[in-house]
Amino acid sequence: MLRVLARPLLATWFVYGGVQSVLEPETRAERAAPVIEPALAEAGVDGVKTTDIVKVHGAATIVAASVLALSRTPRTAGLVLAGLTAATVVAGRPFWTETDEAKREEQMEFFLRNVSLLGGTLLAASAGHNPRRKERAKAKKTKAQAKKVKADAKKGKTTVEAKKTRRGGALTASKK
Repeated sequence: MLRVLARPLLATWFVYGGVQSVLEPETRAERAAPVIEPALAEAGVDGVKTTDIVKVHGAATIVAASVLALSRTPRTAGLVLAGLTAATVVAGRPFWTETDEAKREEQMEFFLRNVSLLGGTLLAASAGHNPRRKERAKAKKTKAQAKKVKADAKKGKTTVEAKKTRRGGALTASKK
């Protein structure tokens, strides 16, 4: 029940940030430029602007956050958001480049918020996907079927046979 609420709540921040990146990329591009532009120059990419990268990042964030909010493929969406958030952590708030102590402190707070969001996306990517969950559901289904078979056997409708399997017992029924 909590996951039904938690995923859309987590996704709202990413949708909001993605929309802001697409609509107003200049301020975010200005903050990311000290990290992005040297990386682009080192890679030999000359025709790409930092604002274009910010817009594409924002659009990808909107899509991944929407998928997470709808819980379509939460693992994939969570991992994509984690990757996008990791890029934001590195390029979005480079507090280490600030010389003014007050601005540096403010940028470090934003940096730590982004690190926290990275942790949230990793939790979203892994929450509720315990491998034993399927086994418990299968065991519950088998138990319900066994109960039904026993009830039918008491009524005289079927003959019950117990069979030992590798993962436990199973009851089979055959009609008279």
